[in-house]
Amino acid sequence: MKTLKKALVLIVIFSGILMTGCLVISIHPFFKTEDVIYDADMVGNWMDGDSSIWTIQRNTYIESFMGEEKDANDYNMVYYEDGNGKSVLRGTLFQLKGVQYIDFYPDPDYDNHSTSGMTAYHMIPTHTLARVHINSDSILLYWYGEDWLDDLLEQNRVKIAHETIHEGLPTNRPVLTASTDELQKFILKYANDPRIVDEIEEIFARGCTDD
Repeated sequence: MKTLKKALVLIVIFSGILMTGCLVISIHPFFKTEDVIYDADMVGNWMDGDSSIWTIQRNTYIESFMGEEKDANDYNMVYYEDGNGKSVLRGTLFQLKGVQYIDFYPDPDYDNHSTSGMTAYHMIPTHTLARVHINSDSILLYWYGEDWLDDLLEQNRVKIAHETIHEGLPTNRPVLTASTDELQKFILKYANDPRIVDEIEEIFARGCTDD
């Protein structure tokens, strides 16, 4: 099994606890079709420092009924959280101005909620975003955290379409509603934000040196 080095644990700590509502979320995808790339080094079984397992496979599709199965340019990513079940995500690797990112989205063909049909009708899947550095034996991820976005909004440093959700949550939560075009302008504008770049460089350095 390939080992996902300690970087993932550090990234989860910086960006909030994974899958619990502390990530930047968007109604629309962060990528366009022409931005999508594929890297075979993503495929495999990976373990993080919490003994959680990521199984990453290339997605496939069939263009027509009884047609031939073809390779897609995105990934089926199954996250087995140690002792707490699993989540099935669709991961799309893409690149903007030489920087690689992954757009994560719940797999529409899998019931990630394990709830009743009526409850599921009231849930809207959203996209999350991570920067990524891929090696043959490690994947280093940096998820964009909600606290970072909150700071930008509170300081009026960014004007991007969003809604603030209050009901049923312990704190207010921003949900990005901007188009993909506007999302990409936002990503590019803050690609070199020192708060992000400094953390990423530290994380990548630790991930590349720790075993």
